[in-house]
Amino acid sequence: MKKAPPAERARAFCSPLAKTLEQKQDKVRWEAFDRGLWDRLQNKMKPKAFETNDNGHTKGSGTVRIHILGSCSGTEPMPGRHHTAFAVERHGGLYWFDAGECCAYTAHVSGLDLRTIRRIVISHTHMDHIGGLPHLLWTVGKLNRRLGGMDGKTIRLHLPDLRAWDAVNALLSLTEFGSSPPFAIEPHLIEDGTVFEEDGLTVTALHTRHLAHREGEPWRAFGFTAEADGKKIVYTGDTAGYEDYAPLLDGCDVLLHETGHHHPADVARRLVAEGRAPGLLAFLHHGRDILDHPEEQKTLLSAIPGLRWRILGDGDVIDL
Repeated sequence: MKKAPPAERARAFCSPLAKTLEQKQDKVRWEAFDRGLWDRLQNKMKPKAFETNDNGHTKGSGTVRIHILGSCSGTEPMPGRHHTAFAVERHGGLYWFDAGECCAYTAHVSGLDLRTIRRIVISHTHMDHIGGLPHLLWTVGKLNRRLGGMDGKTIRLHLPDLRAWDAVNALLSLTEFGSSPPFAIEPHLIEDGTVFEEDGLTVTALHTRHLAHREGEPWRAFGFTAEADGKKIVYTGDTAGYEDYAPLLDGCDVLLHETGHHHPADVARRLVAEGRAPGLLAFLHHGRDILDHPEEQKTLLSAIPGLRWRILGDGDVIDL
């Protein structure tokens, strides 16, 4: 029988060894990831800080941190992006804003401890802002079963329409939650004005014109400010435009602006022209401009003087 060439014999000999080595390396990598995640959950390691924005500027560490957990608008599923959600981390607590699909997953694998959620604030009840809420609450319950720490605690849920809570609660009651979850969920209706004040953090709401509204009916869509330690975050929610959130802009350090219904460069030019450019203009809830033409949008934004900007992605972190 004719012998195989030396190179083929070598490959035949080495391939199983290489495969075994690769499997061992994968095992080591996943074990290291799991150890790192566990350390984070035990507060032994801080999450990686946000260092630069897309315009090349830097930010230092502070007491307020924003975690982007979903950056996409309500499009078809997009690679690497999920529906809108972010969390403000302060003094060991998480304050959640919107809850698009997979936000619990993104937060957990990023090392955030979901058992530290204190409040959840929903801007409006479209699916790309609330679709992940049942799973988020369910995941907190799952983590409590494994790690404890939630028994007797309360998560306060702020909604523009309490019918959404009735639906979520009904769904959770059909899962492992049953009729008696290990922690309380306390629903609150959002109206214009102060949403809550807690531990030095103040969140206020202002309605937007994103949803149709009739005189005498309650507003069902909101933007927000979050202020603590002399820093101010403004989140537009889904908005009809500048006039909706202009009253919130004084002293704004970070403006989280949706692009699902607006052209990013138009938003930026208006803010600069009005003399209301924030410390950082950060885009999320991305629509077709950024999803389909990201480099073109970066070029347009870079041409606008006097502006710091960032196009946010899932997993990004901003320190204030």
